[in-house]
Amino acid sequence: MGKHAHSHAIDATAWLRQNGLRATHGRIAIVQLLDNSSVPLTLADIHEKVRAEGCDFATVFRFISILEEKELVQRVAWIDGTTRHEIRARDGHHHHHYLICRTCHKVEPIDECVVERFESQIAKERGYAGLSHSLQLSGVCPACQKPAAKTRKKP
Repeated sequence: MGKHAHSHAIDATAWLRQNGLRATHGRIAIVQLLDNSSVPLTLADIHEKVRAEGCDFATVFRFISILEEKELVQRVAWIDGTTRHEIRARDGHHHHHYLICRTCHKVEPIDECVVERFESQIAKERGYAGLSHSLQLSGVCPACQKPAAKTRKKP
C-alpha cells in the first residue's frame, strides 16, 4: 500500500496523546497502518496487519470505534459492499475519492473533490450540519483493457 499524497506521516504516539488516548503498541501500529495506507481498510485488513502487535479482532474493533466516536477515523461504504476505515482529513489535507478497476481491483486515489461545494450548498439550503460524503468510481483500467482487446476476433 502506498502513502497518501500528504508529505508527512503522523507521529502516532503524539497524535494519540493529543487526542486523549493511551499510546499502546497496538494502537500505534493501527494508527500508522491507517496513515500509511493509500486506501481505506476493512477491520479484517487492519487485524491481519497488526495481529503481530498482540491485537485481537475485538481490540481492533473497539479501538476503531473509539477513533470514530472522536471523529478521528471515518467509515467509508466501499463499492463492493464492505465497510472500510480511513484517517479523517487533517489540516490542509482533504479526504480522497477513489477510482477502482472492476477487473483487477486496483485502487487509485482521486485528489480533486467536486462534491464539497455542492455538499456545503445542500447543507445550507436544507439546514443540515456535519454533512459528509464518499465517492468511488469504478471502471476498467488501461492494463485490464489490453488483454480483452487482443482476444477479440476480427470478423
